[in-house]
Amino acid sequence: MASVTIQTRSTWAPHIDMPLATRLREGRDDDWYIRTYGKPPQPSDRTWEPWRGGVFIHYAGSRFSFSPASETDCRKKVASTFADHYPDSGDIKYNFFVCPHGTVYEGRGHQRGEANGGATIALSGGRELGRNTAFYSVQGMLGIPDRPTSVMLASMKKLIHHLRYELPRERRAGGELLPHQAGGWGTDCPGANLLPYAKTGSSIDPEPPAKQGAEAAALNIVSRGSWGARAPKSVVKVPASERRGFVVHYSAGPSSQTVRQIQNYHMDSNGWSDIGYNFLVDTAGRIHEGRGWNNEGAHTSGYNRSHIAVCFIGRDGDATKAVKISIRSLYEKANTVFGRTLSKTYHSALGSTSCPGNELRSWVSSGMPVDGWSDIGDGDGGGGDGTGGVRSVASQQKAVNSLGHTPPLDVDGITRPKTVAGIKWLQTKVGVTADGIWGPDTEAAYRAYTSSGGPGKGMSAVRSIASQQKAVKDLGHTPKLDVDGVFGPRTEAGVEWLQARVGVTADGLWGPDTETAFTRFSDGPNLTVDGDFGPRTIAFTQRAIGVTADGVRGAESKRALQRHLNTWSDAGLTVDGDTGPNTVKALQRHLMLMTGTKLTIDGAWGATTTRALQTALNQGRF
Repeated sequence: MASVTIQTRSTWAPHIDMPLATRLREGRDDDWYIRTYGKPPQPSDRTWEPWRGGVFIHYAGSRFSFSPASETDCRKKVASTFADHYPDSGDIKYNFFVCPHGTVYEGRGHQRGEANGGATIALSGGRELGRNTAFYSVQGMLGIPDRPTSVMLASMKKLIHHLRYELPRERRAGGELLPHQAGGWGTDCPGANLLPYAKTGSSIDPEPPAKQGAEAAALNIVSRGSWGARAPKSVVKVPASERRGFVVHYSAGPSSQTVRQIQNYHMDSNGWSDIGYNFLVDTAGRIHEGRGWNNEGAHTSGYNRSHIAVCFIGRDGDATKAVKISIRSLYEKANTVFGRTLSKTYHSALGSTSCPGNELRSWVSSGMPVDGWSDIGDGDGGGGDGTGGVRSVASQQKAVNSLGHTPPLDVDGITRPKTVAGIKWLQTKVGVTADGIWGPDTEAAYRAYTSSGGPGKGMSAVRSIASQQKAVKDLGHTPKLDVDGVFGPRTEAGVEWLQARVGVTADGLWGPDTETAFTRFSDGPNLTVDGDFGPRTIAFTQRAIGVTADGVRGAESKRALQRHLNTWSDAGLTVDGDTGPNTVKALQRHLMLMTGTKLTIDGAWGATTTRALQTALNQGRF
């Protein structure tokens, strides 16, 4: 489907009738806003989770027909709507407008709007979502007597496709397409003429792209090596004859969490030997190998040997169509693997818990219904015994490049044929079997190959001195080090600088702890560990706890932090947005457990606590 063209706010700014030469950058004359309204438009700081809901369709609602003579009339109409909305809302309420000419105008755009009403709407599966919290608003510029034009409908379809499939996850629209009147909201909007189109399955409800979502992603399992798993501390095998069931869980955390973060919680906080689940599924429908088919899990007391466990990464209500297709596909694959029909169940049916939430519990109870499921292969090395995986894909790509592979690989964290070929090239160079899978043998051989000396200052048993210098240089150390393989005073100072930045003891010794911290830091947010709880640290904290990453420490972020600590540290906090001593003590205990940082549990959030937080974020341990 062709991509939609959106006319930005500059095309309809309220001063649209001013001479073009007098408009300022992007048509946003902030002085004009201040003179007229007292301040320029401000983005909403309220919760915005459109991926959980979708799109509401509206109309203008006037008793009179809207019959624009030209696009100028349409732009003026949008501008007049802004003038009506601004005094009480601080901005236009709608996200987008589509005019009879098929032109799409940006209102609030890809941030939270306020046109859908302030109440919630009950959806299937027991979900109850905020009408503005979880939905975009799109106005078809029609009066009550007007019929939508074919070009308007075509543009609406392109716009909805854009919102669902062409945006980052945090701004993407969910799969619901609803008229404004849905859920008993007291209105006739979007009117009798637009109502037939404002529904799921109508002509403006776009089909997913051919290779989008679970139908494509669920065909393979992402291996432990590809998501950067740590090696398990121990493995207990389970004979296939013991498998009897298939149990569904959810993580109860933000869907932005990575599989590696969940593994860190299970190994460092719970003290388990590995990630607890056999498999995990993210909101895009990607299936990730946990303990795999053959190993005993740590997921459901009394059922860790008899049941295969799959965990959805997210909270109640976050599960998409892609998630359900992938879980059902994995269930069908499990029946094939074990040669029998396994029972379908969910965590709360086997123990005292709310897991996996109302939506998935209802879905599993109904038999896991989906329109269809896919055959699942073993993907890029997944579906195995759950013992592989020592280095993230991005770090594998960096290692291949560090040995001089040409052309250099793109360090994008995605396993593609070029990456597999590069790993095989490296494996041949370091003297192990060239199978394209970066397991423990490849890791050991790579480290031995890059070694060029013994312990002590300039320790290079893990990374050559030249590679240490390059790492220091790449992180922005000034003055830049010469990459000459000679460990002099400047290199020692540079390594100490790097160690302080990645959050390990600054002793100038590049050992396993420094290597691990540097690898995680390189693949993470790269925060400077300086104890300053500024916008960048706040934003990455917000990303980890699953709220809008705007860098502003508001009430919703504080509540999300408390929920995060309750979920992952059993903190037992009241979720009230009060980050007082109790919340800070829970945070300090959590950081000590996850990173090993020595903190005084005093409930005072100072620079030392912030440094520990920055270290945890850099290492994916928060």
